[in-house]
Amino acid sequence: MPVVRLAVAACVLLVLTACGAGHAADNDSDSVRQSLRTPAPTAAAERSDLASGGLVRSLGEGITLAVSAPTSFTPTDTAYPRAARAVAFELVIDNRSDTVYRPAQLSFVATADGVATDQVIDSTQGYTGVVGAIDEVRPSENLRVAVAFGVPSAPCTVRVAVRPASSATSAIPIFDGKV
Repeated sequence: MPVVRLAVAACVLLVLTACGAGHAADNDSDSVRQSLRTPAPTAAAERSDLASGGLVRSLGEGITLAVSAPTSFTPTDTAYPRAARAVAFELVIDNRSDTVYRPAQLSFVATADGVATDQVIDSTQGYTGVVGAIDEVRPSENLRVAVAFGVPSAPCTVRVAVRPASSATSAIPIFDGKV
């Protein structure tokens, strides 16, 4: 079974890389820093960025999080919790700090049409969340992780935010749009 999971994860990574999603992690540190130095967008522009995905958010202390556009999928029978449909995001955690970063420190808050929704773990399809990630991201390294959230079968408005455990600030929005 672990070989099957590894093969599925490799195929998903290959497809995402072939489609161009892998380029988010290929940004050199200068371009990531430049994107963080750009002036704060207006509320309308930020909402547009959130709805389209493909954005980079600073988690503080030299850690950035690149977020893909959402992908809707049907979870397998082995997914937990069970959901008729889920929305997945590819995340790249980039550590440009001098210390090790532990992805399990991240927690997510998601809603579908204003109702709280759970993170779906579907390891058969490669959606293991940050809990299924390796223990740490060393300085100057990055880690690709896929997270998913259960949503209704019909199109709905989804909002997702991330909260770094070490952050005293409120949750950082990473997606707000229709799926």
